[in-house]
Amino acid sequence: MPKRKAPEAPGIPEWVLTYGDLMSLLLCFFILLAAFSEIKQPREYRKVLEAIKEALGSSGGLGLSEIDADITNSINSLMPELAKRDDQQKNTNQQPIPNISGRNDRANVVHQSDRTAIGSSMPFDPGDFQLSTSTERKLKFEIAPMIADQKYIVQITGHAWGQPDRARSGLSHVELSFRRAEAVREYLVRECGVNPQILRVVAAADQEPMTSSLDIGDGSMANRRVQLYQTGQTVEEMHPDPNFTGRGG
Repeated sequence: MPKRKAPEAPGIPEWVLTYGDLMSLLLCFFILLAAFSEIKQPREYRKVLEAIKEALGSSGGLGLSEIDADITNSINSLMPELAKRDDQQKNTNQQPIPNISGRNDRANVVHQSDRTAIGSSMPFDPGDFQLSTSTERKLKFEIAPMIADQKYIVQITGHAWGQPDRARSGLSHVELSFRRAEAVREYLVRECGVNPQILRVVAAADQEPMTSSLDIGDGSMANRRVQLYQTGQTVEEMHPDPNFTGRGG
């Protein structure tokens, strides 16, 4: 009678090998993530990225998605041609199609930034555009030190309000508000040494009242005022020759 074969010792299940391989790949994946978290050399990183794309079968390029339909008038159909024109560059910051020339070949527009009020407003008596002693003291010792050495443009906005301003001055609200702002600008330049290039006179007339009061008492005094605002614009942004040397473009 032949001897019975001894039972073999149970081996490692097949799923364990597969699981081990997956864990090894996952570990390699996280090691690559940690290595790429700080890109020191972009060129080497680009080479590694291209190698990974090639290994995964990715065609790369300009991020096109393959579609079955042939849409000849879409941007997708134009991108391969643009890529060839740009010598297969993956990224480009140049516009391959030149802009249409307009009436002016270049624009010089600087958007107005937010304004910040400088000090409190300076009130005026009805119909008056002369500076009072308190206003002159405030301009010289409070306002001028804050703007004398800066290059940011300062708006001097004059305001007028109500029938008393027109009746007592004989001027329109626009003209009266301009004269109030101009009186402040002239004092800052003449007595305080402020650079006139940073000062801009604005006549707001009666368009920006602080109160709707129509009387001549304290309620409407806040509307007859001059307020200074500092902008985020510099003289260099607004003038091609800010020092007026005659050599500007």
